Formats: sequence, structure tokens, C-alpha cells
Amino acid sequence: MRKWSLLVLLLTLLFVLSACGDKAEETSSGSKENAGEKKKEEKPKEWPYSFQFTDKAFEFPSSLKEAEETTQGKWWEKVEDGELKDSDKEKIVEAIAKIDKRDESEEIRAENIKRLFFETFHPELPGLATFEPREKISLEELNTGSGLKLNGQEVKENINVAIILDASGSMKAKQDGKSQMEIAKESINEFVSNLPEKTKVSLTIYGHEGSSSDADKAKSCKSIKEIYPLKSYSEDEFNKALSGVDPKGWTPIAASLTQAGKTLQGLNADNNTNVIYLVSDGEETCDGDPAKVAKELAQSNIKPIINVIGFAVGADQRDQLEEIAEHANGRYIQADNQQDLEEEFQKSNDAIGKWIDWHNQHIGAAIDQDNEDSGDLIDLDNKTMGRLIDFDNMVTGLLIDADNKHDLDPDVYDLVNEAIDDFYNKMSDDADEHYNTKKEMIDNAYNEAKEKIDETYQKNTD
Repeated sequence: MRKWSLLVLLLTLLFVLSACGDKAEETSSGSKENAGEKKKEEKPKEWPYSFQFTDKAFEFPSSLKEAEETTQGKWWEKVEDGELKDSDKEKIVEAIAKIDKRDESEEIRAENIKRLFFETFHPELPGLATFEPREKISLEELNTGSGLKLNGQEVKENINVAIILDASGSMKAKQDGKSQMEIAKESINEFVSNLPEKTKVSLTIYGHEGSSSDADKAKSCKSIKEIYPLKSYSEDEFNKALSGVDPKGWTPIAASLTQAGKTLQGLNADNNTNVIYLVSDGEETCDGDPAKVAKELAQSNIKPIINVIGFAVGADQRDQLEEIAEHANGRYIQADNQQDLEEEFQKSNDAIGKWIDWHNQHIGAAIDQDNEDSGDLIDLDNKTMGRLIDFDNMVTGLLIDADNKHDLDPDVYDLVNEAIDDFYNKMSDDADEHYNTKKEMIDNAYNEAKEKIDETYQKNTD
């Protein structure tokens, strides 16, 4: 009898435990399904709801150059294009009020409101601080030489242009429906087709083999090829060579400069003007030292001018490209789109071509350069000040609106308002200083050239 009772009890316990296990499994399964559904429903927060409050201090850029190199605000393009809606402004006002109501010190709340404004509306500044007037036209050897200089070196009758084109994978990036490679090809074609008739040209590409993966790095870093050897320009041959270039891999700038130096080897700078144009959208990624190579080339007997065109290059990548140009009597040019790239090539083409009829162009060239550089400087200054004013008006207006609607803490309001005013005044003063300094450089270059022309003219007409 006892054995029977014990058996019944064991069977009952097994049934209960089994039921509990099924229920637990069902509950667990249901929880996973619900979690999965919630995960699917989650969407990335839109700005400014994704703004992260921190207890860190925030400072506006301390110089115009720093402001130019800082990424533009998330909604700056809306401001620039006139597409900022009232509902967008209301979201910022709400975000300001939310920050102000937090249980934090006045200073911390003010820091976060400043950062909210900056990360939302910081303008894209066009480059007044980094603008350098073109090389001045010198007439020191009026009777024996061309009298014209490119980046400080007299342009000789024999001109050799070695172009280096970045064919790394990043050149696949698109602008207005075209890849950066397509834009570069069109601009280079236009450039070489307008070079003086006696100019010799070569074209070297790099990064055109392999891929941007680590596995292909070694192969891609060795992919440097002169696809058009140094010789007179032939439209059909040059177009055919350029048309087959397809961006793929890494960026061996140093090795490509070494290759360009070999191309120009034996063309002594005493009677040759050797120019290397490097067109790249990024920095060295193959462990080379391009600035060192550039310096070595500049000290060799070919003494090439190395002009570097940074095509759609970010501020964090620009320093290395600028250093390459500085080490070889060259210029760094920031080209953010096709128009910038074509304009720079056109300016270079004009400078190279002036030796042909320099006798008749001295005054005209000096005036043209003065007008063009002055015009560029004025345009940069106007854009810079206009965008700074737009930023100042936008954020000041939103701060006032937030105060009217949500009665901000007066101390927080004053701290933010004062910081905005200080930033605008500092940038404005910095812009004025850059403008005045560079305008003086342009005027001095013109006056020195004109004085020499007038002196020579007087001697020959007395």
C-alpha cells in the first residue's frame, strides 16, 4: 500500500515540474519575441533629440583657421539653402528649455546649450585664413629671361609637367552624380589640352590595383604606373590612357612622387621648369613619408615645383598634403568640387603659358593677377562674414525665443549670450586681420611689378 502511494506521489510531481518547464519556456520565448519586436520598432533618434548632455566644458574655436577646419553643423545646409523650417527651430527651442531645466550648475547647462548651437548651426567657412595669394610676377631678368615666375621659380622655355592622379578606392565617391575620378579625369583632360605647344606632359596613377582591404594592401601600395610617358601632348593617346583608370585601392603618395622624380630625371632646372601636380583626395596610407620625398626632390638638380590639389579633402587629412607642397616650393590648393578643380588648373595653365608672349603682357598680367587675387580675397571675406552673421543671428534669435517661451535661467542665458558674442567678435576680428594682411601682400606684389615695368619702359624710351 505504501509503495503504491509513493508511486502516485512521484508521478504527480513529475507532471507539475513538466508543466512549469513548458510555461517557463513559453514565457522565455514570448519575451524574446517581444524584445525582437521592440528592437525592430526602434529607430535612430533625429537631431536634436539625439543630442547628448555632458558635464564637459565646451569652447568655440579660438581662431578663424580652427573654425574653418571644424565640421559644419548638422543643419547648416538647411540654413544656407533656406530650408530651415519653423518646426526645426521649435525643436531647438525645446531642446534648449530641456537642457535649462536639468538639475545641473548654470555653467554646465550653458556649456551644453553652446555645444547644441555649434553642432547644429556652425557654418561651412570658405577658407579665408588659409588663402594664399598666387606667386608674384617678377621682372628681375627682364632682358635675359621670361621675367615670369611660377611659385617663385622663373618659367623656362622648356616646361615639363608630371601629373600624379590618385586612383585609390575613395575616388569612387560621388558629387552631383559623378564620381570624383570622373571629375578629375575631365579636369585633367581640359588642363593638358590647353598647355603651351612645346610643353611635355606625363601621367602617373597609383592605387589602381587590388582593393581597399587589408589583404590587398601590399599589392595596391605597389600599384604605381606611368600610363602616359613624358612627351608632347597627344589628345587621342592621352585620352585613351586616362579613360581606363578605375579607382580601387590604397594611397602610396610617397612612392608615386619618387616615380615622378624618375620621370623628370636628367631635366636640369637650369633650363627646364619641372612641375609635379599631385591630385589626391586623402593622405598617405602605404607607410611612406611623402613630405620627405618632396624635400629630397626639391633639393635635387631637377628642382620640381610640387603643387598639391586636395580634392574634397577633410580638414584632418589636409595637413600632410600641405606639408608636401611646403617642402617643394609648391602650393596646396583645396578643391571641394569640379568647379574649384577646373579653376585651379586654369590658373596654373595661365601661369605656365605666359612665357610665350610675356613682352606684351607685363602690365596686363600684373593687373590681371592683382584683380583676380583681390577678387578671390574679397569673395572669401564676404562669404566668411556673411556666414558668421547668419550663425550669430540664428542662434541669438533662438536663444531669445527660448527665453520668451520657457523663461530660461537668467544666469544661463547671459553665459550663452556672452559666449556667442565673444565668438562672433573674435572671428570677425580674425577675418579682418587675414583680409588686411593678404590684401597688402597682393598690392605689394602688383606695385613691385609695376615699378619695374615703368623703370624699364622709361629707360627704353628716353
